[in-house]
Amino acid sequence: MDINLFRKCIEFYNPWWKKNNSLLGIPVYRRSSYDDIFNSVLSIDQIISVTGPRRVGKTTILKQVVSDLINLEGINPFDIMYISMDDPFIYSIRHSPAIFDDIISNFIDYTKDFGSDGKKYIFIDEIQRFDGWELFLKKYYDSKMNFKFIISGSYSSFINIKSKESLAGRIKNFKLFPFSFEEYLTFTLLSDDRADIRMKESILKSISDLHMVTPSIFGDFKFETSIPAILSTLKKLSMFEDELFKYFNKYLLYGGFIEGWMMPNEKLQYEYLYQTQIEKILLEDIYLIEDIKNTDALSSLFFYLAINFTDEFSILSLAEKLKVHRETIEKYLKVLEDSNLILRLEKYHSNINKASNIKIFLIDHGVRNSILKIREEDILSSPELFNKYIMNLFYVFLKQKDNIVDCKYYRNRDKDIDFIFKSTSGISVCIDIKGRKFFQGLSGKLKIENKILITKDFNISYDNGLLKVPYIIFLLS
Repeated sequence: MDINLFRKCIEFYNPWWKKNNSLLGIPVYRRSSYDDIFNSVLSIDQIISVTGPRRVGKTTILKQVVSDLINLEGINPFDIMYISMDDPFIYSIRHSPAIFDDIISNFIDYTKDFGSDGKKYIFIDEIQRFDGWELFLKKYYDSKMNFKFIISGSYSSFINIKSKESLAGRIKNFKLFPFSFEEYLTFTLLSDDRADIRMKESILKSISDLHMVTPSIFGDFKFETSIPAILSTLKKLSMFEDELFKYFNKYLLYGGFIEGWMMPNEKLQYEYLYQTQIEKILLEDIYLIEDIKNTDALSSLFFYLAINFTDEFSILSLAEKLKVHRETIEKYLKVLEDSNLILRLEKYHSNINKASNIKIFLIDHGVRNSILKIREEDILSSPELFNKYIMNLFYVFLKQKDNIVDCKYYRNRDKDIDFIFKSTSGISVCIDIKGRKFFQGLSGKLKIENKILITKDFNISYDNGLLKVPYIIFLLS
């Protein structure tokens, strides 16, 4: 290995070693999960892992942590090192058996005259590209050396599997999803200097108020205790109902990848999403980790699922459709889940051993739009398609809640319920998005006392265990 080239590479990724103001370009906006990540870096001994799709903001969060360690916590800049395994030079030597040790030793040697005797913070981005990373982390963690490792990876399941195999009890993972509607709205309002100040302040304050009054919806599900405060907040937000719907409709089109929003037109946005989320993942990332022989079948499966998102499938029907073995479909579905392209929703059965159908959701609806060249009017003019987008948003929303478990859908002949889930305290809840008349009776038959009916209007009510709430308010809660 060329030591001089290696050191130049390290210097490039750690400009704070030479310039005190090198972190001024880091985005000010912090995502909703940022505080938990940063506090965990400070307060727990475990390795911190941040996983999620490509271009979702993992690198930005890592660099925000670096910035706050230096500027808020007063950590010596020479005690912090960041390195990316996506770097062409680092990637070219990733198979070197000593690369991890070389990274650490060169960091220590380079900063020995400037660093402190305290903890060293080591950030490694896209770590899944480094062979045997989990074994080296285990070695350094178990050595009790004063190192704090913060890592990121785009292939979430690969990180989690390796963590369970070699790093059990040593690592805490945070999974990032594309920006939620609440994050999109907050970011857009804060960034738009042309937006009306009164509207901006009122909406942002109302979102903050909603966060304070809606924990019971996702905690012990005592709806009635939240209703008065939610109604008060709803009244304030209703003053800007038209603006909120405009923002939401744009989010339906753009999706949750922030860099896509910055593109000057839909054509460039769709090209960006397709290149970063489809070509990069389907044609490159997956094949670095998985042994995929039939690449066309994998791509065909993903495109078919993207077109028919939220629909119900059987594994056998997918296998027949694509003319491949059932086992291949099972493997490819897992690969697509692991690579953060899709989410699977199982069917509810009283008999847990009974094989069942599944529904497939997309981790970001904007990617679907880039594939099919969907326009805003295409979604808004079709109630059926609009409901599918709302369902997709809701499932991604529910998947991000730590206190929601065992989420499924229910179907029996011509009657179904969109989502049935439990809280970690064991309380059952069901959600209906389409407004079907049999929802109350069917949920009662299933002995689910807490029911949420999603509405399109700006009204909210609670009666006999049924909470009616607008989809915009629910997604901001």
